[in-house]
Amino acid sequence: MPAPKPEAFKKLTAAEVALPSFAPVAEAGVDSTVFDFTSHRRAREALEFALGIEDLGYNVFVLGEERSGRMTATLRYLEQAMQTRPAPSDWVILNNFRHPHQPLPFRLPVGTGRHFRSRMEALVGEVTEALKRAFTGEDYQRQVRSRQEKLQEEINARLEEVQKRARAAGLEIVRTETGLTVMVPPPEDKDGDGKPDTDPQPPSPETEATAKRLLEELVEINRWAGQRQMELVGWIRELNQRIADHAIAGPVDSVLAEFGQIPQLGRWLTEMRADMTEQLGAFQMAMEGESKPGVMPPAQRYAVNLFVDHGTETHPKVVLEPNPTYENLFGRIEYRQAAGSLETDFTLIRPGALHQANDGGVLVVRAEALARDPAAWTFLKGALRDRSIQIEERYRAGSVPIAGAPRPEPIPLDLKLVIVGSPFWYYSVFSGDPEFQAYVKVKADIDPDMEATAGNIACYTGLLRDMMRQFDGVTLSPDAVDRLLGEAAREAGHRRKLTARFELIDDILVEAVRQLPAVRRKGAVLGHEAVEAAIAARHRRNARVEDRLQEAVTDGTVMIDVRGRVVGQINALVVRDLGDHAFGMPARVSARASAGREGVTNIERDVDLGGPIQQKGVMVLQGFLAGSFARDIPLSFTCSITFEQSYGGVEGDSASMAELIAILSDLADIPVRQDLAITGSVNQHGKTQAIGGAHHKVEGFFRTCVENGGLTGDQGVVLPRSNEQNLVLDPAVTAAIAEGRFHLWSVDSIEEAAELFLDTGWDEIRGRVETRLRAFNGVLTEARHKGI
Repeated sequence: MPAPKPEAFKKLTAAEVALPSFAPVAEAGVDSTVFDFTSHRRAREALEFALGIEDLGYNVFVLGEERSGRMTATLRYLEQAMQTRPAPSDWVILNNFRHPHQPLPFRLPVGTGRHFRSRMEALVGEVTEALKRAFTGEDYQRQVRSRQEKLQEEINARLEEVQKRARAAGLEIVRTETGLTVMVPPPEDKDGDGKPDTDPQPPSPETEATAKRLLEELVEINRWAGQRQMELVGWIRELNQRIADHAIAGPVDSVLAEFGQIPQLGRWLTEMRADMTEQLGAFQMAMEGESKPGVMPPAQRYAVNLFVDHGTETHPKVVLEPNPTYENLFGRIEYRQAAGSLETDFTLIRPGALHQANDGGVLVVRAEALARDPAAWTFLKGALRDRSIQIEERYRAGSVPIAGAPRPEPIPLDLKLVIVGSPFWYYSVFSGDPEFQAYVKVKADIDPDMEATAGNIACYTGLLRDMMRQFDGVTLSPDAVDRLLGEAAREAGHRRKLTARFELIDDILVEAVRQLPAVRRKGAVLGHEAVEAAIAARHRRNARVEDRLQEAVTDGTVMIDVRGRVVGQINALVVRDLGDHAFGMPARVSARASAGREGVTNIERDVDLGGPIQQKGVMVLQGFLAGSFARDIPLSFTCSITFEQSYGGVEGDSASMAELIAILSDLADIPVRQDLAITGSVNQHGKTQAIGGAHHKVEGFFRTCVENGGLTGDQGVVLPRSNEQNLVLDPAVTAAIAEGRFHLWSVDSIEEAAELFLDTGWDEIRGRVETRLRAFNGVLTEARHKGI
């Protein structure tokens, strides 16, 4: 039964492939945002959902393509969402009098932190002055002097009594370097010649016994005097504390009355009052301008570290941390030089981004930046899990610890984490973390494109006109808007869609305005021509590699024919994407068939230049050939296929239709038209399948034809019918199509494409291939019988 005749291929008109012109609609207005696009609606709803849930782990990953406004739109939405929420608290860090190495964080009502710090600074000065007045006053000096004099009188009286008894016994009490002692006085020198009148006589036993008793009494008096001195010191200390407490009562009570109602702070102020009465020595040194190692001056001991100041905020903060290292997220402890060494205290503790965004705010980080520091990500997950922020000195791990370095108490964590990045980071990096889904449960996914609905067009138009407000009164003409929307469709690669990468269109608008002379810019109307010129200028800036490759084709270095017919040779089309510029180029594919049993052999695969998808496409061709021509006899041929002059890797299956036509041409011995090029994938049943980069490929072959002898009127490109919707071509190409100098055809099957390229009906092509395959089979059968 003969194979059914394929449907006719379709020739596309210029109107079907030109830049689409979208019907004008009312603008969305000045309140339009990127999140008003339908492409961003899913992400906006996800953010709204996450912000409304306080449960653990409902943090967000916003994923979208580059230049889709994923960061700017997210920040703007979050800022608006925070407007209705109450302002966050201030946080201060204060000295822990009992455990100085564990400073205490305190939450204060918004705006209170700055005032509390000022009041504490003033309080230290007030207390210092009050103590100075109290301890330099006549009443205090009189009381202390009276007690000291009374004690001295008592000591002198007892010593005098012992002295009398000693003299009565012929002894004397004298003061030596070791204290008071009893000794026999030397003989007198009455004649004044410097010699005693009599020789010294040894003391009698009675005198020695008396001296011993008196010495014991002196020891007892000394012990008693020491005890009384200690009692006096204690009495003075108690007096000092009573006077100090009375002196500082007024200033401290004033602060306590103002801030004592704040939870936990009132207790700290009470402890501070008690501590001040015990730190009179430090206050004394401060009065005298002295300092002593290990003694904190009162201004430092009672200082307020205004850790987080939200005094000017009216709502929670949205904090973008561009470099999310551990220190930037969790804070750090600074050090200062002192006498050749490092020292620190609670006043040198600095906050991180987590503290700034805490109390109902949002911390935003870029995925790629967070991924650069896996340790920071690990600690961040721990903070989200425990809902607390603990400052640690990670950079000092393994080094000699510094005595007295503070380790502040953890601060409760209450915020939303929003990670922003491309799909690559979400699917390849973070989703591979088993804990990721536990702490980032919400995915805010931005579509790469959107339907060209009236709402999206209105939003696009409104955003474009909003963009113009920064350019000295430059306005945008309707035809310029239409051209920019057409470019948005071109970036989307779809005639009925617009790219969600709005910032790319913004860039064209900026470049178009900046090309206007400055003297003519104010009040100018930006038209279609200016936009077209900006697009052309960008292409020229980025197209150096494309120009060199086209030049290589023109001078014959790369062999591409755009005229004539050749057996087993066809022009396939490839796309080269350099990041800032993508373009299409023709690539010669050739096939050589012979008798054999290996079927289709892929040279690229044999030398490890073909990727897995390209090799899959070749195996699909083998399936089509086997299903079409080997139902009655074995598929008795070997056919090598290759990309000529390809010295790098080849990946993708978009050239599989070209490879199949080259094989059919060589098997049927029918030459292939070289004035045509083809792109498209094919399945095992011979049906065409869509590919990417269709408009780049068409424009690449068009340029090759123009620069290699000019257009003949017969040249063109064949592509899958399912790719018609993806054709958004450059005006130069559509003009040539409209004039009949260049052509486009869409096909549904390999049969249609083969008829175009081989200029022969499918039945004849099929018959000639079958004849050749039967001949190959006969050769192989005969050789097997001969034992060859």
